[in-house]
Amino acid sequence: MEVNYRDNLYKEVLRTMSECVMILEKSGKMVALNENVEKILGIKSEFLTKSSLMQLEYVKEDGSPLPYSQLPGIITLKHGIPFHNFILGINNGNSFIKWISVNSTPLKICDNEEQAALVTISDITEWKNTENDLIRAKEEAEKANMAKSDFLSKMSHELRTPLNGILGFAQLLEMDETLNKEQGDFVQEILGGGRHLLSLINDILDVSRIETGQLKVSIEEVDLLTIINECINIVQPLAKKKRISIHNHLDQCQTVFVIADPIRLKQILLNLLDNAIKYNREGGKVIIFSYLKGNDQFIHFVDTGVGLSVEEYQKVFIPFYRIEGTLEEGTGIGLSLVKQLVNLMGGNISVMSNKGIGSDFCFSLPVPYELKAAIRWGEEVESPVENDHKTNHYCFLYIEDNQSNLHLVENILKSQPSYTLLLARTGKEGLEMAAKEAVDLILLDLNLPDIDGYKVFDLLKTNEQTKDIAVIAVSANAMPQDIQYTLDKGFDNYVTKPIHVNEFLTIVSETLNSTIHQNIPEHRILSTGPRGEEAVSAKTLQLSLKDLKKLKEKNYTAAIAMHYTDNDWVRAQIAGLDATFKKMGIEVAAVTNAQFKWKKQVADIETILAKKPDIIVSLPVDPVLTASAFQKASQSGVKLVFMDNTPKDLQPGKDYVSVVSADNFGNGIEAADIMAEKLGGKGMIGVIYHDADFFVTKQRLEAFEKTIREKYPDIQIVTRSGFKSPEDGEKLAAAMLARHQDLNGIFVVWGVLAEGALDAARAAGRDNLVITTIDLGATAALEMAKDGLIKGLGAQMPYHQGVAEAILAGYALLGKQAPAYVAVPALKVTKENLLDAWKLVYNQDVPEAIQKCYDN
Repeated sequence: MEVNYRDNLYKEVLRTMSECVMILEKSGKMVALNENVEKILGIKSEFLTKSSLMQLEYVKEDGSPLPYSQLPGIITLKHGIPFHNFILGINNGNSFIKWISVNSTPLKICDNEEQAALVTISDITEWKNTENDLIRAKEEAEKANMAKSDFLSKMSHELRTPLNGILGFAQLLEMDETLNKEQGDFVQEILGGGRHLLSLINDILDVSRIETGQLKVSIEEVDLLTIINECINIVQPLAKKKRISIHNHLDQCQTVFVIADPIRLKQILLNLLDNAIKYNREGGKVIIFSYLKGNDQFIHFVDTGVGLSVEEYQKVFIPFYRIEGTLEEGTGIGLSLVKQLVNLMGGNISVMSNKGIGSDFCFSLPVPYELKAAIRWGEEVESPVENDHKTNHYCFLYIEDNQSNLHLVENILKSQPSYTLLLARTGKEGLEMAAKEAVDLILLDLNLPDIDGYKVFDLLKTNEQTKDIAVIAVSANAMPQDIQYTLDKGFDNYVTKPIHVNEFLTIVSETLNSTIHQNIPEHRILSTGPRGEEAVSAKTLQLSLKDLKKLKEKNYTAAIAMHYTDNDWVRAQIAGLDATFKKMGIEVAAVTNAQFKWKKQVADIETILAKKPDIIVSLPVDPVLTASAFQKASQSGVKLVFMDNTPKDLQPGKDYVSVVSADNFGNGIEAADIMAEKLGGKGMIGVIYHDADFFVTKQRLEAFEKTIREKYPDIQIVTRSGFKSPEDGEKLAAAMLARHQDLNGIFVVWGVLAEGALDAARAAGRDNLVITTIDLGATAALEMAKDGLIKGLGAQMPYHQGVAEAILAGYALLGKQAPAYVAVPALKVTKENLLDAWKLVYNQDVPEAIQKCYDN
């Protein structure tokens, strides 16, 4: 019974299969295991024989004949070779081919161990026909596109001949002094129309050349600022007609190079400028600015024109698309051409816009090797896990087949006791060693005997064990385009042979210590500077390899003059400064603590000046009473970078480099939203503010009160008190709670004072009070972790502020133009995201006491 049951089950399964299943035996016997033989092969099961199969005509995928002896099942039967998804056709003689997919597997017949083949066949005719239709459609589309491009190219050439006559004779008429004013106007109309037509013809010709692959670009190092200024001069008359002002924010003293075709780059810039003027409003603006991000230069063209809808962001780059509702002349070719030219030169272009407000067209181009970013903001939120052996020691792997080169690098690195060198003479050996050893850096020759260097790199990056190892290419090829290609693939750096020893060691050092690993969030910054300056994100600041080399050659020194050093915020800011100055080769000669006393800070500046530093980074205790000391420092030639405040009457760009802060306005909003959320949108609160002229604390207060007033009408601010000293918090909060015993919450503009407010609330037995503040200190963090009275805050990112201040100091020493006001974004912190926020704010692990609150 059991055997019959199993046999019946197998038969039922085979019967329900859509495939044809058969067994071919070496004796010549053929057995159909289900009824699909007739359906797929057109042969009835009882007539399935070698003779009936040989009568069919078989074809390969390319249409050539396929002999019976080459069928998958026959080869499996003879040689035991399996086949999977072998595609072939059966020609029925009526110009119709049935396409099938064949699987064949070797099989032993149990009775006599005879060799056999199990064959399954699927009918894929419909799928194959669809695939062929798609291929034909693609080929036809490509032919049509080529035909269109050829036509456009020929027409463009043909139109030039009559246009030459029109423009030529119109210019002769323009020179005729006997024409009256009306005739002169007519001539200008002819010239204007003719030149516009010539411009369109040129664009159409370029589009057709790009599409047929006939347009080639000549890549070289190009001075971006020079070309932009040339283009601005060309379009200036058109801008004046519409009273449009063009603001070029590129540093006129700084040379900015990109890798591009100079002629095509000029074409791109003129197109973007022309559009920014054409689609602008009367009396509008065009703003041009540029910055280095990663290894690309980003160039922005911002206008105050009609703008685009989100749906049009991609459409504007399609040939012949016209912006909805525009009355301006044009064919819609310009932006399509710009996009294709930018792509040809290795860049990208995008647009952001608001309808009725304006548009921001941004394109990027790669920068030359020496301008590659050496200090920049990384993409990881958490810094890499510390590895003790890496603090003072690094292990290198050099993959190179040339014995002389191996010997040279071996001897170079002997002078560096902190470096250990491993050697591999083939790509295969190098891959094995990289996976097995604890390697920090790989020096990779690009011309290896067994595996191409680029292939070795790809294999390293796809292996989980080796993907994070830094790789420097070592090659005798010094062509700019080859170096650029290599860096674009993701190599961390490039060394050309013959090796220059000092340069080689510098590149190695920069590669090992080049990136600021923590990432600044991409939040919009709401604060403005002390004079109302628009904020520039700290994320746009970076220094190139060339910049670092220049800085390190000078042996600059810096000093840090703090207002106060006894809290986490200040210590983190100093740590950010110190770490970044080390990467720049700048020695920190002094760190002073004014203990919140202006006279002490003035004395500190005198002491610092005696050391003759090149840079002073400081937070002025009092913007008025310390101003003369900082003015003296500036006049002595010291570069000044400020944090969170600036001395009275000192001017950015003249007396000091820049001021850096957090997005204090944004943090004030975060503190207000947390307060409202914890109070359920209603209640009475008090505010403790800073009774001093600090723009950062004023913006915190303004943002908090404005948000409460406008968003939460059922929350009333019933009392306000100003502090002058960090010790005032407990006293002011206690007085508030005594006067207003029904107070539901207190906002304190600074975390140090919030600790005092916390003590006052506990002393008054106010366990239900809600406190929010600005700054993530250890006490506030511990209270949040315990779900105590401090419910949340807006956090600064002091470590990142320190990094930004150090980079700005580098800008000043290099003569690079620095923005007047730089900020890091606001950060909302509550119990829920406290652990991640701490790591981001301080660039270090969470204190054990705080971590324990989450472990329980």
